Amino acid sequence: MGSPVSGGSHLHIRVKNDSVAPLLGAKVDRELRKNILRNGSYVLANGPGDADVFLIVTLTNYKDSTEAYRPGDTLLAAGLNLRISATVELNDVRGASMHQENVRADSSLLRSISQVPDDSMALQALAERLASNISLSLLNQAW
Repeated sequence: MGSPVSGGSHLHIRVKNDSVAPLLGAKVDRELRKNILRNGSYVLANGPGDADVFLIVTLTNYKDSTEAYRPGDTLLAAGLNLRISATVELNDVRGASMHQENVRADSSLLRSISQVPDDSMALQALAERLASNISLSLLNQAW
């Protein structure tokens, strides 16, 4: 359970960033590849011609919101919450859908009293969480 039937399917990954989050597509792509290599359920293909299975991840609905406020000043945010949704499609060579699911992730970042939250750290954490959720989604399928 959790591994492809063929035992060695070559997977080609394509991440499309249809959200307004800068550089999130590249971060998710990198983290997803790390997760797939780590769990060993697929062999990553160098190009589409080498693949048996195609994973298409489309990032959408990026939102950021304030999460906490300083007690003395309601205009300065003390933290951010970032959210992203992704449509995950796993297709075979003929283009037939093997699996399709919507996956979500969120990430929170708090700042110290005198610093502005660093968006790049929050985006990296968001990418790691989303990649982990996508990888788990693929592993939990009954092949």
